[in-house]
Amino acid sequence: MPHVPRQMRRAALFALCLPAVAFAASPIPARTFTPWDKSPGAPPPVTPELLEVGGRVFRGACLGCHGEKGNGEGREGKLLQLPPRDFTQGAFISRSTPSGSLPLDTDLFRSIRRGFKSQVGMPAFTFLSDREIWAVIAHLKTFSERWKTEQVPPPVEAPPAPPRTDAMAKAGAEVFKATGCAFCHGEKGLADGPSAPSLTYDSGKPIVPANFTKLQDFKCGTRPEDIFRTLTTGMDGSPMPTFAEALTVEQRWQLVYFILSLSEAAAQVAVAR
Repeated sequence: MPHVPRQMRRAALFALCLPAVAFAASPIPARTFTPWDKSPGAPPPVTPELLEVGGRVFRGACLGCHGEKGNGEGREGKLLQLPPRDFTQGAFISRSTPSGSLPLDTDLFRSIRRGFKSQVGMPAFTFLSDREIWAVIAHLKTFSERWKTEQVPPPVEAPPAPPRTDAMAKAGAEVFKATGCAFCHGEKGLADGPSAPSLTYDSGKPIVPANFTKLQDFKCGTRPEDIFRTLTTGMDGSPMPTFAEALTVEQRWQLVYFILSLSEAAAQVAVAR
């Protein structure tokens, strides 16, 4: 029988109890479950009731890893290869907003619904309803003063993807070399670059760069538009910088297609074996 991480077992058990507990004192709204890659619509107004629900969701499904204070120091989180986010810093890896800025609520929704490398990190919370996710988002914002003092900027420009061709991927290989991606990700994208062993999150905890031959290593999504967004915004709190200024839009798309070619080539080799 496969091993199921404790935080996933706890979250699954919590899912069975939440609907009856969270809304016991009020009428139960219709429960919807928007997939991570679809728009969940606008979040509901932040009310005392919503914050109360968010606190319950957090204590039941998040506290074990993120800690009571939201600082990423939960007992179970210390056992994960991928460290839980420290919400007190207000820095988020997966965003559609510029580097160094707060994320949109929909960015946070996508992260919670999709998860981050569930084998070694945060699972996908597919069992939480949309309202429960919006509620826990409202709650986690209480951990950092940034949400009170800063405005969330508009998302970065996401131009339509150009046609994918061999020439684009070949040009992306040159961008990969010129930009120094190999220092962290390795010449073949195997996460074995010379800088990889010493990389850390801003917190000082170790971080392993993405292995581009394994799609499951892509924390912020595997679609072309997801990879383009990550190259454009960077991953705050980690060594991954933004390339919004260093690379043109065309160069970023070239790099996207080269990165995807590495994972597809590895998959073909695996099938041939």
